[in-house]
Order: sequence, then structure tokens, then C-alpha cells
Amino acid sequence: LLGRVWGHVILPAWLVDMLLSKNGMPPTEADRGAFMARCAIVGASAFCAAVCRAFAMAITVFEVLALPNSVLPLTTSALASIFVANRVSLPFFDANLATRNLGGIPAITFSDSAIEPVMKVMKVADLSLCLPRQITLRQLLHMATGTALEQDFFPIISPLNWDLSCHGLLEGSMTRSNAQKLLKQLDPQGETPDLEIDLMDPKFQVPPDGSEPLVEGNPVRVAPDCTVKDVYLLMKVAESDGVVYVTDKGILQGSVTISDLMSRPCVL
Repeated sequence: LLGRVWGHVILPAWLVDMLLSKNGMPPTEADRGAFMARCAIVGASAFCAAVCRAFAMAITVFEVLALPNSVLPLTTSALASIFVANRVSLPFFDANLATRNLGGIPAITFSDSAIEPVMKVMKVADLSLCLPRQITLRQLLHMATGTALEQDFFPIISPLNWDLSCHGLLEGSMTRSNAQKLLKQLDPQGETPDLEIDLMDPKFQVPPDGSEPLVEGNPVRVAPDCTVKDVYLLMKVAESDGVVYVTDKGILQGSVTISDLMSRPCVL
């Protein structure tokens, strides 16, 4: 339709006659009809390429129809339509994801947000939401039940007493559910709340009974200048349980979860 509109409305009749004339003879109605049909094909190919951002549409049309002298119009119109569409909206399938509050996927795969440093999207570390390596069961119970319930992961740190910024070295990681399991395992009746434990004890990382570890002793971490796209790929490859910590020389700076990346808005 777009190609036919271009041929009928935008192109003047004299230009069409000049393009189609042979040896000074004016084109016939059949020639004009064939030209308009080719304009329609080129327009349809460009429209589909723009909607899906798929240059392969031009190749497919050419291979199926095998029209002579159509390679240049098909390819240039596809490239032009993709260029313009990138300035207007997301591709069709990415826009569908964005409407489902999954804008982080096209943000990672399509927009320039993928090459942003992770420090721009991370949650800044808060020591009040971290587990110290040496901790009492009372403190662990407070963290597992009384802190922000939307936080599923707790970094285990060794506080730097000499650091006025109150940062800490990242030692490990623990989920909220595993913290609750550890409490039931060590003090099922709540009789020894002041018992102090070392969360980095090897028996918590490799339980003697062969059960699932309660503490991750070597959590996935990246530098602050790592790109968002690399963090996303690392989550997939390293099976990081949905969280990656951001550290600078071992000092915890923040964290990024898979839900943080998926819920990001995609900005062109």
C-alpha cells in the first residue's frame, strides 16, 4: 500500500513516463501497471523490515519473486525504513515485551542502554541490609524476618572499621530462605539467640550431609565499569541465582538482580 501510494501520489506522471519510456516511446498502461505493482512490492517489503527490524525481508522477497533489477530498490528501501523506524519506536516483538513490564530485555538487546556501566543501574550497598561475617542468631533472625522483605539476597561482608565510609569486603552471599533454614537448624526452639556464628564456616558452604549449601562462598561479582549487557550474560552463564554484586577491589559497592534488569524501561 505504501509503495503504491508513493507511485500514484508522490511520483509525478512525467517522471514515471520518463523512467519507463523506451527509445522515446511512451510507456503503455501495462508498463505503468507493472511499475506500480513493483512499487507496492518494495513498499510492503520495507514496511515488514521496519516493523520487525529484519533486513532479511528484502532478501526473501527477491528470492521468491526473482524480479530483475529489484535488488537495489528492495535493499535501499529496507535499510531506510529500518533507520527511520529505529528513531520512532521499538521493534514489534520488543514493544510487546515492554508492554508486559519486561522492558529490560529490549533495553539490553536493542537500545544503547546495554553499554551503560552497571554502576548506573545497581542498588547501592547499604550495610544495614548486609550480614556481617560474625553474627548472632538474634541478629540473623532480625535480618531474615524484619528487614525489607522484597530483598531476597543478603551479602555477607567483613566491615572495614578503618574506613569512614562504612564499606565492607564482600565475603559471601545468602538468600533469605537459607537464613531461615539456618536458624531452624541451629536453634529450632529459639533457646540460644545470643549464639555467635561464623557465616563463612565451611560446613555452611559444603554441608557434611551433602545437602544444598546455605551460604555461597564465592558469589558472582563484577567491576563498576562492567556493562549492563555483560552482567546479563554473566547471570545466564554463571547461574548466579539472579544476583550479581558490584565490587571495587573487593569492597562491596552494590548489587544487581535479574528483576532489576528486566523491569528497566527501554529508552530509544
